[in-house]
Amino acid sequence: MIGRRRLLVSGAALAAGAGALVSFGCGSNNKETPATAPGTDGTGTPTPSHPRQGGTLRTLGGAMGALSDPHKTKNTYESLLWQWAGNLLVRYSRNEPYGVEPDLAATMPEIPGDGTTFIFKLRPEAKWQNRAPVNARTVTAEDVKLSFDRIKALGARSPRAGNYSNVDQITVIDAATVRFKLKAPQADLFNVMADQYDIVLPKEITSRGADAIRGMEDMIGSGPYELLSYEPGRKAQLKRRSDGYWRPNTAWVDAWDLLDVRDDGQKANGLLAGQGDVADLPPVLARIFEARNDFKVIKTPSPSRECLLINHTAPKWKDPKVRLAVSRAIDRRQVYAAAFESEGAAGGPMAAAAKLWALPEKELSGLPGYGERSAELREAKALLASAGLADGFEDTILTVTALRMDLVAQAVADSLAEIGIRLKVQTLGDDFAALTERARKGDFTLIATSFLAGIYPDAQLYLYHHSGGPANYGKYSSAALDAKLEKQRGLYDQAQRVALVQEIQRDLINAPGPVWLGSRRTLTAVNESVHNLVPTPFVSGYADAENAWLAP
Repeated sequence: MIGRRRLLVSGAALAAGAGALVSFGCGSNNKETPATAPGTDGTGTPTPSHPRQGGTLRTLGGAMGALSDPHKTKNTYESLLWQWAGNLLVRYSRNEPYGVEPDLAATMPEIPGDGTTFIFKLRPEAKWQNRAPVNARTVTAEDVKLSFDRIKALGARSPRAGNYSNVDQITVIDAATVRFKLKAPQADLFNVMADQYDIVLPKEITSRGADAIRGMEDMIGSGPYELLSYEPGRKAQLKRRSDGYWRPNTAWVDAWDLLDVRDDGQKANGLLAGQGDVADLPPVLARIFEARNDFKVIKTPSPSRECLLINHTAPKWKDPKVRLAVSRAIDRRQVYAAAFESEGAAGGPMAAAAKLWALPEKELSGLPGYGERSAELREAKALLASAGLADGFEDTILTVTALRMDLVAQAVADSLAEIGIRLKVQTLGDDFAALTERARKGDFTLIATSFLAGIYPDAQLYLYHHSGGPANYGKYSSAALDAKLEKQRGLYDQAQRVALVQEIQRDLINAPGPVWLGSRRTLTAVNESVHNLVPTPFVSGYADAENAWLAP
């Protein structure tokens, strides 16, 4: 894999494979840039002029199988189609990263009484596309109710059904009003609803049950674009809806093509050959576009987190001193240098992408495992000695070759060798499912893996650390921490909740369950003709559908 990537570094080598792509539509800023707010070109400076209408935006990515059901798929690229064609009840905001704003809802609801009732009023202007059987009718409360009822009813057929286990009942009050009744307060419910896959579908579709999406004719949304063609494994094409989008001054491009290109070298070839405008790339290929004047590379912190899972029931690892010694000894900066060419950063139990919740970098640097290297090694050795393991020991770390996790595992092993812990890296091929199965069974002592979860506390903290958390694979258990995790779930006061969530992160760093390493970055090469496209750590294609535009 590495040899292949190195082979493709030169422009000549890249151009050689360009013919493997399909050519479509319109074509072509280079500065290394962070993701920024709307109204900028990704560099933080104003876009050249007012948005212009027209052109075809082409994204290189994949994979695309049979046309997906948004409530059932796990495929990111298939969900992107629905984000261009549909709407959510509430969605993540580009103005306040990972704050939630209304979408089909007219406003965010008040939370009266005991915090278990949310009443949403819908936008009266929101309308379905002008296609049978909906024929441009208004989006109603019944559409919302049946969409969320369907997600729940899908059970094991939906990765998101469990997200709504706390929702007791959804009731239509009138055509424009829907009420969610919860079993207990849930501060993260709005974040759950903003999940990229929880598209509201028309009642004419959801009433068919589990197998409602049967073909292109069933991809009907209330969003700005409608599906024009779909070829599994090749491409999808969407066009601006012919009857006009109900949200004014948005949806600038005429069409969007999503080309199924899975090989990173082919993506780079396609961009250089003018066959695409946007693609995510690994660091070695993104460097090519950083050196060009007709592209920019936008660097975005990923919501994924690299992690060392520890089996707390295994000999030696039961001792909290040993677990803390390991966390202090891992050179997190070197992990990201070795595995991701430094395109990543050390982080704590919540990903840095979750800026509202994550510990500030300045504070993190003063906590165990994040300080000056020689001091961390000294403290780690002292902890091992106090645990009766001054001479270290041998063990095995499991991982996979996918997503460079084998390089992460080796970098962890190299770090721990400095305190006498000698690890053999054992890979299970490239199958994350096999690795997860070993974790679920508790058939491991150490696992190097990566977790992708929603950017909110329940998804990044409760899930992995509560004694009843479904992804608490290492059997971490702390009654005091359980109480804090349960308390934060019901806090609607944001300032109070942020304070408690950050306290929980400090607890976990000082007494590790899993050892969190940090997060890689996503690198997106964007042609200079594309303006106001802002990649976000958690997929939100609707932002680009409404705001991106093209200019020569």
